[in-house]
Amino acid sequence: LSTYVAMDAPVKFVAVKLRNQSGRSRRLSVTGYWELVLGEWRHANLMHIVTEKDPDSGALFARNAYSRHSPGRIVFAQVSEPRQTVTGNRTEFIGRNGSLADPAALRRTRLSGKTGAGLDPCAALQTEIELADGQEREIVFVVGAAEDSDEARRLVLRFGGPASARHALE
Repeated sequence: LSTYVAMDAPVKFVAVKLRNQSGRSRRLSVTGYWELVLGEWRHANLMHIVTEKDPDSGALFARNAYSRHSPGRIVFAQVSEPRQTVTGNRTEFIGRNGSLADPAALRRTRLSGKTGAGLDPCAALQTEIELADGQEREIVFVVGAAEDSDEARRLVLRFGGPASARHALE
């Protein structure tokens, strides 16, 4: 696991490199989770945060139109794999009486896709991959902030794949 930021953009990378040495093919899910604040205090802003899956980029977008400092700003999260499920609902992800040490979402086969207003907001993305014996794969989660949706899409396009993430690291 490597975590780093781009030097020239407000983007953070979480790169997970997996190698299958089990002697057989494996099917795995990889999940990224971030709590969203989009303001000074989480408890004061969570009712104003709206999440959505962007149809153009496939990224999960979040915004707080009531933010005092930047009401148009978009926070985004994306995973490099094309097959993914998402949720913008922290309560669903953690589960009733659950905890981040053992979230309910990891006992399911996929995330619900639920996004919108009035949720306990989060950004969670999950992808399922298959690794043949001896195969190695890198999955990259990209999280960032942009002034608006168009800039967020450009950043996702620019940094969304493993090659772009490696280039940013170099």
